[in-house]
Amino acid sequence: MPGDAVTSSVIPGSRPSHHSGPGYVANRKAPDFEPGEPLRGAAVRWLNLVPTEHRHDGRETAKDALETLREHTRSCPDHPLGALWVAHRHLSDLVPAVRIASLVLASEALWWLGHFEDACTAAQAAASADPASAQALWRLAVALYRQARFEETGERLDDLLKLASRFAPGWALRGQVKVWLDAGNPEAGRADFAAATALPSGSGTWVVPYRMAGADFKATADTQIRVHDAETGGSSGESVDVVLLPDESRVERGVDPDSRWHLEGPSTGGGDRDSQFGGLGGDFAAGARSRASFGTRFVLYQRNIENLCPDRATLRQEIRKSVAELFDAALESRAAIAVKGAPEQHAEGANIPGDEDR
Repeated sequence: MPGDAVTSSVIPGSRPSHHSGPGYVANRKAPDFEPGEPLRGAAVRWLNLVPTEHRHDGRETAKDALETLREHTRSCPDHPLGALWVAHRHLSDLVPAVRIASLVLASEALWWLGHFEDACTAAQAAASADPASAQALWRLAVALYRQARFEETGERLDDLLKLASRFAPGWALRGQVKVWLDAGNPEAGRADFAAATALPSGSGTWVVPYRMAGADFKATADTQIRVHDAETGGSSGESVDVVLLPDESRVERGVDPDSRWHLEGPSTGGGDRDSQFGGLGGDFAAGARSRASFGTRFVLYQRNIENLCPDRATLRQEIRKSVAELFDAALESRAAIAVKGAPEQHAEGANIPGDEDR
């Protein structure tokens, strides 16, 4: 995603366009379980997130309930509050498979709403009740990832891929996790990225990242700043710092681990976007003020930019786009960005595994 975003709400139109398949298939032989007191208390808190206008009552048979939950899982990014309401009213269903599926849906809705700890609670309850649920394991993995709990994320993805070995987003996210755990190693996660691209569901969506030496990456970024100055007729007077990944403490506070850049300083832009997967942003803006505020720091996250790019040419374009977005935020130009760059793909935004992924 473009900026360094602390997520508090969702802009549906900015989510990834890909998904894993038609949705989940609930385990109709799921073991029976009773939600404990902590989960019941959390469920009350989740209900309080849903405004009255999103509460539409209705009762279904067990079979219809599973289909209802499946439909809401497919469309959850478009209406997370409505999905959370549907999930909540099925948490006490008499059928265990329905209760587990409602926890999976609740986790996804909470994730899109930016409540990652609660999303983790719901997914953990589902996975504990049915350890063979690939859907629960996926929601648990992506919730842990957004909390910078990368080792735990990797463990849950290991479990998931034993159950759903053809689920390309699972392989792609495990590659990203391995990059986080060994950022200085340019080969980290390569086998997992390759596995994602080799699957039919991953063809054309996921890439094996092209890695560039740090000095080369920095030189490319500096060149794009000069291009910016030439096209705007200004002089930024700024250089860009290149670091491999965002600071983990920032991710723990809600910054997206996939952020491509960060703007630090007195600018009101700040690089912070109020969305799950922020808009792609603007082009070099002629007519904008030509200098950023004194003390502004520009940061590019090298590994996250590379993760989107299969070759050197695409990587250069992605660096150019990220620099354009940085200056768009710093100069408050709010122009439309014409630099295409790489497709914005985020494994953790994918739908949950289906039968075709096993």
